[in-house]
Amino acid sequence: MLIKKLLTGGGDYERSLLQRRWAAIGLLVIGLAGFACYFLLVPDSDLPEYAQGFYLGAASGITAGALVLLIRTQYLLTHPQARRKAKIKETDEREMQIARTSAQIAGGLTVFAAAVGSFLVLPLSRTACFTLTCVIAFYILCALLSSLWLSKKL
Repeated sequence: MLIKKLLTGGGDYERSLLQRRWAAIGLLVIGLAGFACYFLLVPDSDLPEYAQGFYLGAASGITAGALVLLIRTQYLLTHPQARRKAKIKETDEREMQIARTSAQIAGGLTVFAAAVGSFLVLPLSRTACFTLTCVIAFYILCALLSSLWLSKKL
């Protein structure tokens, strides 16, 4: 969904799909690089098991997401009827409002969860608490900067 919002093609839906295809290929390269790291670097390292599992899990998730995006985008590029239906759905005002509202709710819940998490992990790990606090600060900074940018743009 984030890729749909970021790669708009300047209002041209087919151009947006071409941009999405390139984004999917880029994500696929990142996922495959993660697999390469997992198979070539991790076995000979002294990384803890959770870190080794992260390489495999992240590479698998990124690669699977990239493949789904690539297949879906390629399908829409080659099937005009499906492309027309998808364009109508993506540009429908109700669908756009649902996406905006769900992103706002998810962002708010993430900030509150990180705040609660920072209180819970402080006695256990100062680094984890600092990381969660930085996530909250980053979210607030992004919200402020995007608000300023949109107020100039719109």
